[in-house]
Amino acid sequence: MSAILPPSVPVDLTPLLPQVRDDGAQALSLLRDVRLVLCLGSRTQLALLMATPVRVLGAATTAGEGFAQVQRHQPALLITSDRLEGGCGVDLVVRVKRRFPRVRTLLVLSQEHRLPLVTTAFQNCCDAIVAESRLLHGSGLQALRALAEGSPYLDPALAVAFRGVQESLSAGLQERLSARERQVLAQVVQGRTNHEIARDLMVSVDTVKTHVRNVLLKLRVRGRIQAVVTGLRLGLIDWPDP
Repeated sequence: MSAILPPSVPVDLTPLLPQVRDDGAQALSLLRDVRLVLCLGSRTQLALLMATPVRVLGAATTAGEGFAQVQRHQPALLITSDRLEGGCGVDLVVRVKRRFPRVRTLLVLSQEHRLPLVTTAFQNCCDAIVAESRLLHGSGLQALRALAEGSPYLDPALAVAFRGVQESLSAGLQERLSARERQVLAQVVQGRTNHEIARDLMVSVDTVKTHVRNVLLKLRVRGRIQAVVTGLRLGLIDWPDP
């Protein structure tokens, strides 16, 4: 995977056109029947997305209006960016998840190395986080695929932001997860779907779901995304390579 480049570095993205067009078509297919609210700091991005045939129920550029749109429409998915014209997309995710936990959230992060933003989003059960610099390299499509499967997604490029916060794991906690449960959790952190995990481990999807449920109970977390954060922070699983 290529390194994240600063915005000032000139890059010719023309060779990516075929891939981006194909990814865009697949993304539109995944979003075709999804009730969607958009809250983005870029009006250009908003206009482009609103012009597509997806079911955009509401669109906003501030956290306050974004929450109002979610409250009004209660969509299946909120897509927001961290930088908004007013407020912060991370704060919006936190507020939405506390009030409407069934609304799935996808956060596009431009400030990729600000650890508190990533940590806060994950601790409050943000369903997917992608690096803005990786959108043209397929991260957005991968996130949508994971969401369609009911799995959380963390852009591997963002894993570097967590590297300094790992803590030692006590033997007592380490023993609470079986080897198979840690194996499943390690695949979840890579954004793999239940079906992909089942295929790789040669077990049924129901068996994978059972392992995931056991992990949530043993780690005393509310959802898969918190299990990922806890597993990474405590060293139960390895960091995904950026």
